[in-house]
Amino acid sequence: MNISLTDVLFILVIFQLLFLSFYLLTHQTGKKISNRLLGFFFLSICINLSDVFLLVTGFYSSYPNLAGFGSCLPLLFGPLLYFYTEHIVYKNFSLTIKSLVHFLPFVVFFSGTELYYFFQPFEVKERLLNDLLEHHFPVAVSFVSALIFIQFLFYAISSMRLVSFYKNTANQLFSDYRHTNVSWLYSTIIFFIVVMFIATLNGLLTSTSFIKYYLFAFNIVMLAVFFFVIQILMKALKRPDFLSFNKEQSSHGAFFLSKGILHEREKREKEKIIEIVLQYMKSNKPYLEPELTLDQLALQVAIKPRRLSQAINEILQQNFFDFINRFRIEEAKRLLTNPSYKKTTILEVLYKVGFNSKSSFNTLFKKYTGLSPTEFRKKQSQ
Repeated sequence: MNISLTDVLFILVIFQLLFLSFYLLTHQTGKKISNRLLGFFFLSICINLSDVFLLVTGFYSSYPNLAGFGSCLPLLFGPLLYFYTEHIVYKNFSLTIKSLVHFLPFVVFFSGTELYYFFQPFEVKERLLNDLLEHHFPVAVSFVSALIFIQFLFYAISSMRLVSFYKNTANQLFSDYRHTNVSWLYSTIIFFIVVMFIATLNGLLTSTSFIKYYLFAFNIVMLAVFFFVIQILMKALKRPDFLSFNKEQSSHGAFFLSKGILHEREKREKEKIIEIVLQYMKSNKPYLEPELTLDQLALQVAIKPRRLSQAINEILQQNFFDFINRFRIEEAKRLLTNPSYKKTTILEVLYKVGFNSKSSFNTLFKKYTGLSPTEFRKKQSQ
């Protein structure tokens, strides 16, 4: 029995996805609903690949009636990914009866194709399976694959817009980089857009002279998924709440930026708010608290959170994240140039000024000063 590279990749990726799905569906840490949604997302990919694997290994030649049970599952990829993103972004998210509408295309298409295929004569099933094995896809299959990609792209773009909305809102509410950093979710969405695009394009090219590259492109996609899942598993095992983003989150409509020209009276009021806040920041140094939020600072200065946020945005032209972290960086600069702290390490300094992460400290320090902390200290000492 000859085992090809494609077979090995199939087995590895299917096992990975099965393990990851089981981990997410049974894991109790973090937000259970988001874990389940992501678990079903990976499980649907796993079943879809298993269906293809059974086809290419010839299993369906003996049991043709079982073929194609996972062919419609890509219709679930988009809705599951979107609902997972929505649950990450909105803390008051819940699945409703209306949510089931998003899964209707899968139910209708699965029921129709399965019934049609099941009642076909054995010879027709055998011929269709042989065509698929030789990568001779009917035009209808290629057309449907393109439609499925368009559907997935619609949900993926909607998910990216949600992530962007959360990022912008979180910058107004939190000072801790861990609350605002959802780049992993954004990169995950981009990854699956690329994978779906290559897979769809690969299927469309089977009716052209480029069919000889089909297997090569397919192996590249499988290899990419293999390393992607490894990366997710390593992060999830290291940080159990990684995939569910178990942090305080913003609610839809809970915050918005005011736009337009400020009336003179409003402007004076907001300038007064800024004076109060700046004085409080200078004397009490609340920014030294690593997880300081807008609500916490507003409570300390006895100003409504929304009014405080508007004042910071419109008068200082900053969001809350930048406002707090600029104070932290200024405090870090003071410590790095203070002879009394000459023997204090940069790691100790970043913790002293309210940072939890060395990477975010270095990134923001260079953003605000143009130098790394080490370069800054060295230049000042000279």
